[in-house]
Amino acid sequence: MKGHKITNTKDALKFMFAGKSIVTFLNSQSGNRFTFKIKAYKDSNLFFVSVLTSPDTYTYIGTCIEGQYKHGKKSHITKDAQSVKVFEFMLNRLKTNNLPDFLEVWHEGHCGKCGRRLTVPASIENGLGPECIKTLTLADKRDKFLELILS
Repeated sequence: MKGHKITNTKDALKFMFAGKSIVTFLNSQSGNRFTFKIKAYKDSNLFFVSVLTSPDTYTYIGTCIEGQYKHGKKSHITKDAQSVKVFEFMLNRLKTNNLPDFLEVWHEGHCGKCGRRLTVPASIENGLGPECIKTLTLADKRDKFLELILS
């Protein structure tokens, strides 16, 4: 698979909720995978979640508020769809740090906050550029949000 695997659950959550991330969840046993775009609404803890439905098309499925997924009323994909169930399952497993070894989190080599291509090895590993990770780790609001998700 093209991209980079994120091995730490905290790094995965930090990447996912950085503001402009594209994340792929892969089941290495079955080969099934789903790619999601998670985009922040302005400067808040509201995130819009979309799933990749064709090569360049993402379809809205719902929102995440304070780390809780809520299916969107205007979504054209039902809440019983496998992609929606996978997103909810993976989010809950990441929050509880209880991810089986065969379930993997990948990013495409772009910063989860600004979308620029990553070139620094440490940044490639966690999915966030060196300047963007500074703003995330220093921001009290972001730290409190991550604590909320992880609790």
